[in-house]
Amino acid sequence: MSAQDFGFPFKPYGIQEDFMKELYNVLDQGKIGIFESPTGTGKSLSLLCGSLRWLYDQERVSAQITTAERKEAAADEPDWLKEYTVQHEQKTQQSERQLRRQELQERIDRARKREQSERRNKSAWIARQHVKKTKTAQEQGNPNDSEDSEFLLDEYDSDDTSNADGRKKPSSAKSESQSNLSADVQELLRRLDTQNTLTSSSTSEKVDTMQEDNDEVDELKIFFTSRTHSQLSQFIREVQKTNYADSLHSVGLSSRKNLCINKDVQKLNSVHRINEQCLELQKKSSGKRCECLPTVSEKGRLLDFRDHALAKVRDIEELVDVGKSLNTCPYYGTRKTIKPAQLVTLPYQHLLHKTTRESLGISLKNNIVIIDEAHNLIDTINSIHTITIHSKQMRTALSQLSQYLQRYKARLLGKNIVYIKQIIMIVKSMIKFMESTIQHGKTSNKSKEKILNINEFVHELGIDHLNMFKIEKYLKESKLARKLNGFLDMKKKKDAQDKLNNPEHEAENDPSVSSIPILNQIEALLMALTNADKDGRIIAACENDDEYIQYMLLNPANEFKAIVEETRSVVLAGGTMEPMSDFLTHLFPYVEKDRIHKFSCGHIIPEENLQVLTVGTGPTGQKLIYNFEHRSDTKLIDQTGQIIANLCNVIPDGVVCFFASYPYMEQVYQRWSHAESGNILDRISKKKKIFREPRAANMVDATLRDYALQIDTGESGAILFCVVNGKMSEGINFSDRLGRAVIMVGLPFANLASAALVEKIKYVKEHANAQGASGDAGKEYYENLCMRAVNQSIGRAIRHKNDFATVLLLDERYDTTRIQNKLPGWIRESVYECKNFGQVMSRTASFFRDKRQQ
Repeated sequence: MSAQDFGFPFKPYGIQEDFMKELYNVLDQGKIGIFESPTGTGKSLSLLCGSLRWLYDQERVSAQITTAERKEAAADEPDWLKEYTVQHEQKTQQSERQLRRQELQERIDRARKREQSERRNKSAWIARQHVKKTKTAQEQGNPNDSEDSEFLLDEYDSDDTSNADGRKKPSSAKSESQSNLSADVQELLRRLDTQNTLTSSSTSEKVDTMQEDNDEVDELKIFFTSRTHSQLSQFIREVQKTNYADSLHSVGLSSRKNLCINKDVQKLNSVHRINEQCLELQKKSSGKRCECLPTVSEKGRLLDFRDHALAKVRDIEELVDVGKSLNTCPYYGTRKTIKPAQLVTLPYQHLLHKTTRESLGISLKNNIVIIDEAHNLIDTINSIHTITIHSKQMRTALSQLSQYLQRYKARLLGKNIVYIKQIIMIVKSMIKFMESTIQHGKTSNKSKEKILNINEFVHELGIDHLNMFKIEKYLKESKLARKLNGFLDMKKKKDAQDKLNNPEHEAENDPSVSSIPILNQIEALLMALTNADKDGRIIAACENDDEYIQYMLLNPANEFKAIVEETRSVVLAGGTMEPMSDFLTHLFPYVEKDRIHKFSCGHIIPEENLQVLTVGTGPTGQKLIYNFEHRSDTKLIDQTGQIIANLCNVIPDGVVCFFASYPYMEQVYQRWSHAESGNILDRISKKKKIFREPRAANMVDATLRDYALQIDTGESGAILFCVVNGKMSEGINFSDRLGRAVIMVGLPFANLASAALVEKIKYVKEHANAQGASGDAGKEYYENLCMRAVNQSIGRAIRHKNDFATVLLLDERYDTTRIQNKLPGWIRESVYECKNFGQVMSRTASFFRDKRQQ
């Protein structure tokens, strides 16, 4: 298969052709692929062309298989009957699937022509924004009973006293409590219950569109996800370069925050408030519906949005423009566009969080999932499913729930009061548990940190008699959090109005009336308590008088398993995926080894454009070991300063230097500023202007701008001190003159004093032993955590085919085979172990001297 076959827009390099072929085979065989391709090697285009070629081929293969199956089924029939049967079935199939496709394509073509025509006359395109408001978008009447009745919960009965549709069912002899069942049985019951809930509690929105959705062709599709909105936009720009752009049906998914076009809602700062206000404006009782969201009788507007969205490959900003031009909500419009789309781009959260996938109507069944920037996938899954609640939030939630219950107690029906009281009891128990844990730590002078299994935590709270699965279901179905937040908003507005009408009246200064959706956090924690006991831990801790309870996910494999099982193929791709062993151990332990395919390619740069040196000794011969025991030694810090000062004499333009942490970078900087160090900062600043990575995120852009300006206009260049895993270790391109050298000071091992890390390592060891694995799995995990951070940092330098740079790894441990094997292949191949610092200087000087002569 040649490059032309893949529709690559340029003449590809050999590694790009290899990448596309390997990717095509992985998708064709339904495997899991782990692909490593350094930044600057055209990874995005290779991913696109390889996967889209496979997607287009599948349509042709599917049609051929269908025809062959029909002929085989009619093998014993006369020829004239065979021909008639095949022709008749082909026509029937066309009338069902192909005809719908044809109709959709005709609508898309018309939308294209309208855009082309209207854009010739820009005023006509803008005029489309002023769509006439329908009567149904106006006020929908008054609240039923009182000003706050809309926040009253509907009647609720627990799942063993009512059917899925809410009707009473015959009482059962079974006890409501299932707490005596085993964890595995409870997990199975929970899954079945969740499936029933999702089936039975469809929203009116789903009901309204059900018939219409059934008429849609659900295309075979690729779900492409990346970490940030900007990375997805960049990916869409790559799609637009390919030969597939004109015929590809693509849509991008994002949050309401990015897609909302209602000006009043956009003004809200909180993402949660935007979501709540959007849902509120869909209620008839809210007084006014959002004019951007079509009513049942205006479904044509959503279809128009779908047609225009598919008319060309667009990024999120362009989809927002389409929504504004049609006065149609892009958030719900993009959801309507998922089924007929062949390529769906979406951020990590939308794909990796099961509840979010279900709410968006995403079906992964037999489709393809490609996860870009997948080096941090495991950490992302852990982060998404880790919940932290602070003691102040618990007390606020308790106050809010108590106020709500007091206000509506006489009007709540069914088992609402029972469940709200249970939730209040759980919150009180958590507060009491936190107070006793921290107090015990103070009086016994022990660590103010406690780690428990889920079952231990539930037992210590004294809530093991409650059925957490039923409480989880109640919170989902009753939408208590949303009702509570609406009630609090109303209370806050009422207090403000009272104060305005009566200046002498002191409005109730109630800290519980907060814009923070606290009950949602409580709900997330309670749902986490229904997870398998072995998959997570509860941490109760106090840091700087800030008390909190945290659920920490230990097993990301279980959360990712549903994606692997539903899809035809999953592809993880990144610039630096090493160490790959972590993915096999912690993400795919249940997958057959022959189903996992690993691919790692070299860089497109000539080998002479990259120099990687290990530096184990300083100018005076002192060994460099930046472990916790030695790194604060002033002699080692001074030796490090001399190394960097000497290197700045021979390295041109920009130097990026990474330290293990902010505190260590500050410690080193302060030492170098003293005369006792030999005025190291003065020596460095004579050659390079010094910049430091700021702690404040809003200062990063300004620092980078000043750093780049100094290199462009200054004679000697600049040096930037950064932190591993900081704001500049990922996503920042130090290409060309911005990064002629990357210096890594030590190995950034995580702090083993962290109880969370200790518990994770303990879990990894236990899991490995249960699987019968050999070796020290805990040590492997700990090293991999460190080296993944190193690889991300040193990958900042070489960013395109003509770039060149040197990488200097300061620590004698970089000379070990074990550590070097965890470097990316393209870096590992260029490693040179320097025996002394003289070799470091001579090789660095000659490297840049050769580049100046070229």
